[in-house]
Amino acid sequence: MGIEGNFKQIPAPLLEIAKQDLYILDLYLHAKEALETGAVQHLPAYLKKLLKKKGINHNQDAFIAEEQWRIGRLDIDSSWHAIHYLLTEDISSWEECQISFIVARKKENDRLLINAVMGKTSIEGTKGSFKDFDPVKYLVPSETQQISEALLQISEKEFAKRYEEACVLNPDVYRTLWDEEVDEYWYIFQCISEYYRIATEETRGMLFYLGCFYGVDFMWEMPE
Repeated sequence: MGIEGNFKQIPAPLLEIAKQDLYILDLYLHAKEALETGAVQHLPAYLKKLLKKKGINHNQDAFIAEEQWRIGRLDIDSSWHAIHYLLTEDISSWEECQISFIVARKKENDRLLINAVMGKTSIEGTKGSFKDFDPVKYLVPSETQQISEALLQISEKEFAKRYEEACVLNPDVYRTLWDEEVDEYWYIFQCISEYYRIATEETRGMLFYLGCFYGVDFMWEMPE
C-alpha cells in the first residue's frame, strides 16, 4: 500500500476562504472529525472576524452548513500517479508537477490530455510543513466542469489503448502501474469521472491532496 491520493469536492464559497486560511482548509480535510468534535459549530465567531478581515461578502451559512461538510472524499489509493500518467503522459512527481493546462490536445495524434489528478494550482502555504505530502492543490468550479466534460469523451476502448501503449513504450515510468489489470484502472477512472460529474452538477470546485485520512473524513463510494 502506497501513498493515498484524494479528491474532495468543495463548494465555491468555502474554497474561496479555504485558499486563504489554512485553519479552515485543515478542518475541511478532516471534516468528519471537525463535526464530531464540534469544531465546525464553533466556526461562526472565527469566521466573522476572518470574513471582515479578508473583505469577503458571504453569509456564514455558506461556510458552516453541515451538508457541505459531509461531502465525501474520493480515495484512489496509490493509483493516482498511474492514472495521472494515463491521462496526461506526464511522469512528474506530485511536488514537481507543473502542468499548465487543464485540458489540452496532443499535437502528434490529437489525443485528449486531461489534468484531472494533480490539479493546476497549489494553495499557498501548503508547501513544506502543512501536511506530510505537500502541496494541496485545487480547481475552481469552471475548471472542474471543463475536466468533467473531457473525461466523458474517453471511452473504455480509448482508455485500454492508452494502457497498452504505456505498457509497451514506458514500462518503467511508474513501477507499480502495470501490477494491476486494465479493468482495475478503468473502474478507478469511472469513479473519478462520476465524482467530477457530480461536482459539476453541484457547481463545486475540487481539492487534491495526498495522505491517509481514514476515520477523520467522510468517504465517497461509487453508486452501484
